[in-house]
Amino acid sequence: MRGTTLFGALAIFLGCTLSSSSAAKGSDAQVWLQRELNKLATDSRLGAAHVGVVVVRAGDGAELYTREPDRLVSVASNVKIITSTAALALLGSEFRFKTAVYAPGYKGGKVVEGNLFLKGFGDPSLRMGDLDRLAALVREMGIEHVKGALVLDESYFDKHRLPPCFESRRTDAYYRPVVGALSLEENTIAIRVRGARKPGQPATVVVMPRTRYVKVDNKMMTVNRRRRMRLGLSTVRRGQSTVVLARGRVRVGYEGRWYRKRVAHAGTYTGATFLEALTRRGVKIDKKRLRRGRVPKKSRSVAEIHSRALGDLTRRLNKVSSNFMAEQLLKVMGAETFGAPATWSKGLKAVEQYLAKLGVPAGSYTLKNGSGLYDASALTPRQIVKVLRAAYGDFRYSADFLSSLAIAGIDGTLAHRFIGSGAERYVRAKTGTLAKVVALSGFAAASAGKKRQPLLFSLLITDLPNGRISEAREVVDAMARILVTYLER
Repeated sequence: MRGTTLFGALAIFLGCTLSSSSAAKGSDAQVWLQRELNKLATDSRLGAAHVGVVVVRAGDGAELYTREPDRLVSVASNVKIITSTAALALLGSEFRFKTAVYAPGYKGGKVVEGNLFLKGFGDPSLRMGDLDRLAALVREMGIEHVKGALVLDESYFDKHRLPPCFESRRTDAYYRPVVGALSLEENTIAIRVRGARKPGQPATVVVMPRTRYVKVDNKMMTVNRRRRMRLGLSTVRRGQSTVVLARGRVRVGYEGRWYRKRVAHAGTYTGATFLEALTRRGVKIDKKRLRRGRVPKKSRSVAEIHSRALGDLTRRLNKVSSNFMAEQLLKVMGAETFGAPATWSKGLKAVEQYLAKLGVPAGSYTLKNGSGLYDASALTPRQIVKVLRAAYGDFRYSADFLSSLAIAGIDGTLAHRFIGSGAERYVRAKTGTLAKVVALSGFAAASAGKKRQPLLFSLLITDLPNGRISEAREVVDAMARILVTYLER
């Protein structure tokens, strides 16, 4: 009995000693973490910029470091964290987008007596190959001749094509696309210029995908190799077409690279490309001019295709920060939650309800679109971390969300950052950049042998002096590296 008591006391003593030692070690590490983050938050490279930071443990949510955690600031593309998690939560990781063809009154055979309808449901991933596959399915039904026209049904979305705040800038840049229920290649085209073999000859302008919807106005000339090149490419709207304006000069033998530019009309672009795909597959359409209308009620589709699962699609949304996908998803959330037609107001209301369930009440933030482009948001670091932690803890879609984030030093918008830092693959995060904003929010972890929980973080630098974007990125990257080092200690 006495021996048991002695050993019990010894075990208690040793346990307390080890626990105190471990706690002290943990406390020392946290002091070091706070000191290092403080240094970076006050780095002279940032000038008088505001630095908001929240770092928490993923498992229990304990805050390890905060700095201006509740200051509302523009978070740029970190808004896509909100959009993607809301979409995964509300629509589900297995949600798939449909694009369908209808032939009202068709009862089989080679001929469709009336019109053929193409209806879209907001697929943000539709590509030229998908339309070719859809055309093949129409042909496999036995259809060879349509006596009417191809009618485009875009009624799943409302008529507004430009997202909120996008009107504040006029540019043909690919990152400012129109949206629509029928959209193709993220409503962009790829353009490449090749120099001729001899000076004085016109350069060749290649546009992909090839479609009659896109016209080329080419005044690009080829010059000798000693002359300086001047490459001017832009897209403009002319009637129901998008026109590529090619101006300037390129050298003999110039191969160039691909440039992406926006198109003016989502539905017309998609419809014209599909019409050509039908022709290639041997389906004759008598009336070549595209029309618009609604599929008659109770019509059954003769062919349809579905996108990859949403859990897969969100990888492109977050890894490369696709504004188009973010805005499409926002509208689809609105339609699926409150009914078609999809509107931005319905989408924002759906996101508002989602955030309220997480403890982020309406009125405590500003959200005007789904992409964060053009200073359309104001959130706090603590609110972003709250959303990250909710996503991390929701088994239904946590794996899909984590895999959608860019991996440090490996892919997406972080492919060329963190290289050689020791933090490669240990940081998964969403980037964000505007004229005076640099954001990085996501997860930091350690190697498998370490027992510390992963960390969730939001690093928001705002009101940057002009020209300090690269310096601010260096600072947020250094902060994320510190988190990995802390976990490895």
